[in-house]
Amino acid sequence: MTIAIGFTYDQGIVFCADTKITTDIKTNESKLAFFNSRDQQCCITFAMAGNDLDYARASAAACWEMVEKLDFSTVTMDTVHRAAEFGLAEFYENKIMTHPDRSLGVLDFKLLVGVWLRGETRLFISREILLKPVQDYECIGSGSYLANYLIRQYRQANPGPFTLADAALVASLAVDAAIEHDPHCGGENEILILRNDGDVSNAYDTAAYPGLMVGGMQREMWKLLHDLTQVGASEESSEKLEDYFERIRQLNQDFSFGIKPKS
Repeated sequence: MTIAIGFTYDQGIVFCADTKITTDIKTNESKLAFFNSRDQQCCITFAMAGNDLDYARASAAACWEMVEKLDFSTVTMDTVHRAAEFGLAEFYENKIMTHPDRSLGVLDFKLLVGVWLRGETRLFISREILLKPVQDYECIGSGSYLANYLIRQYRQANPGPFTLADAALVASLAVDAAIEHDPHCGGENEILILRNDGDVSNAYDTAAYPGLMVGGMQREMWKLLHDLTQVGASEESSEKLEDYFERIRQLNQDFSFGIKPKS
């Protein structure tokens, strides 16, 4: 299994996944893929999770094989959605339903699918032969429980519209947490961005997010909570809070170099 996240933001979609592939020989490989039409009017991106990524990759190719037959100068987003879904259903009928190991679950996989068509993006998640629209974000894979927990915390603290900086930060931190804590996740986190203008890349303004700073802030918060349980008077609590603020300011100075434009 694995961890992969698809996150909509105000100007497109961010995908993030780990790179661990668990087979007889454990390897690190990309679980993100994208396909561009020849006329540059349509693009589809995929993030994959499953027990056998070869089947996930083949299903993604089957979706695109059906979509690329369309006339992208006139086709609608709903038609692209239906074509991709039809390709997925056909793949299941020919490759999954007839497989002798189907009942054992060894071929189970999920896809996060981003579609760009003439300036519009949409995100979908696969439910076997269906592609269900996603409004905000979705997580797939064995580490999805942890990613969902962390993302919900971030969203509760920041309920407004999401920017690329928001989406890339929370997605990468959630994948990093899954890599650290879930035994089925590993390797490194990998980002893919599908923008409303059709650009597909892994470049964003603050690519070197200070992950160590985030971990340091979490540790300092736990220390603060511990310190507050050991004091009684409000004056002592204020002192502990001031100590905490000073440590956070020092962290900011120590890791300020981590936020810089990606070249």
